Amino acid sequence: MSSDAMPDRSAMAAELALGLLEGAERAEALRLMLADPAFAAEVEAWRARLAPLYDGFAEVAAPAGLMDRIDSLIDAEQAAERPASVVAALPAKTGGNGWKIATFAASAVAAVLALALVLPGPAIKQTPPANPDMAVAQLTGPIEGLLLTARYDSRTSEMLVRVEGMPVTDTEPELWIVPKDGQPRRLGRLMRGGVTRIEIPEGHRKFIDPLSNLILTMEPKVLPDPDKPSAPTVAQGRLQRI
Repeated sequence: MSSDAMPDRSAMAAELALGLLEGAERAEALRLMLADPAFAAEVEAWRARLAPLYDGFAEVAAPAGLMDRIDSLIDAEQAAERPASVVAALPAKTGGNGWKIATFAASAVAAVLALALVLPGPAIKQTPPANPDMAVAQLTGPIEGLLLTARYDSRTSEMLVRVEGMPVTDTEPELWIVPKDGQPRRLGRLMRGGVTRIEIPEGHRKFIDPLSNLILTMEPKVLPDPDKPSAPTVAQGRLQRI
């Protein structure tokens, strides 16, 4: 998202479900989830719709002590931001992994953290309507732990790409789109972690369709030929309209 062209709430919900928001934008979206049940329902509906992208990936158990660490963060937020009289009146947790009732009255940061990392979402049956303006892809390959999630919005002509598990190398990650003609077109260089925002060149926008693949190659810092990859594909995924 940008201050010049703020996407609508549906786009924000989709970006949150895909994990493409960071920093203040993610905090804003999570605060909206707490304040607006309709928005929270839409996020959960997007998560349900996008779930097939993650089929085949084994679930990973939460780290030991996660609940205690989150509890400690909540205590620290309450102590730092609430008046002493209010803190003293907060009920203590009941033991085990139970949450304080006061968690929901804590600061926005603490409440958002609890909701995002621990609390399960409500069962949502609604499914957001297909949006012809948006397409997503998940890229995987032989490098263990490497995962890319991409979202394209035709209204802004921007693609957001989240990179996780990128190994340290002397080469640089380059993203390409391969339409049905099989000829790769360069989209841009990615950061090694976090979210990269790419403005798709006008001539490449017509290739954003379900017949196209996104591929990742690891290229020299100076591309030998900007019109084609010089290295093998290390991750790929098919674009899907959502």
